Amino acid sequence: MTINRSYTFTALAILVIASFIIAPPADAQQRRRATVQVGPECTGGLQALFDEIEAGFLSTDDEVDILFLRQEEKLARDVYLTLADRWQLPIFANIARAEQKHMDLVLKLIETYGLVDSITDDTVGAFSDGFLAQLYIDLVATGEVSLVDALAIGVEIEDMDLADLYQMIENTENDHVKLVAHNLAKGSRNHLRAFMRALEAQGGTYTPDEYLDQETFDGILEADMERRMFYDSDGEPVPACGGSVGGFGMRRGGQGYGSGDGSNGNGDGSGECTGDGSGECDGTGPNGGSNGNSNGSGSGSGECDGTGPNGGGNVGGNGGGNGGGN
Repeated sequence: MTINRSYTFTALAILVIASFIIAPPADAQQRRRATVQVGPECTGGLQALFDEIEAGFLSTDDEVDILFLRQEEKLARDVYLTLADRWQLPIFANIARAEQKHMDLVLKLIETYGLVDSITDDTVGAFSDGFLAQLYIDLVATGEVSLVDALAIGVEIEDMDLADLYQMIENTENDHVKLVAHNLAKGSRNHLRAFMRALEAQGGTYTPDEYLDQETFDGILEADMERRMFYDSDGEPVPACGGSVGGFGMRRGGQGYGSGDGSNGNGDGSGECTGDGSGECDGTGPNGGSNGNSNGSGSGSGECDGTGPNGGGNVGGNGGGNGGGN
């Protein structure tokens, strides 16, 4: 599906981001492995990194980008919440929760720099921008046709978000904006990987033709999930202090889909896991796990992307556990 985008912020310059594709900076093009080998320094969370930065100059373009990004993250959240109701798959509800955390992080930027929040009504599907309101309707209508269409919409939203975030990083000189954009991009890359795996497991395909270029898109998919770490304002990885981050579950009626790469989890497929405060802990079991055994056997082949004792699913390289609840 092709989306023609036009932004209509009142009293702000018209923002056209996705109409031309721009590759991320060279350091961002190198998708780092989930386990990042860096120095002994670590951070207790993104808040700590944010607080280390002094407020700097914020350009008019920065303001436009921030206010649009706030609604763009809401668009993703709202579409996923609606598709979660339609298809009853945890992958939509789990990633919607992550999108809420993304919205909250952008709100912190807004509050730090004294901007007026562009979200005046947090109701699902409500947008002050008429174009985004119609885009929500169009995306949901497509996603409700079939499960394959719904998962493809997930991929497309993350494709679109990443192109915007890379453009934002390229344009800004503000370290707070860079920090937020780098870490939202990390989350979006993980979301893209999860949706794409689920889509391919359903026999669907997706070809980037409007937002990211093919090389960048493929590079994201070829890299591991980015866990247990954050990025600083220069786009350099910083490990989280002792944290672990869960993956994104896809389960419907006890039957899982996709491939497993978690390890040593021990969950029972219900509740929410805990993590390191990065907003990416979205497993569906108490420990982010599923019902397979520790050797990766079990029925089904869940979309399992956990990372360890409290973030991993009970699945290994041999497939997922019952329901793929990671």
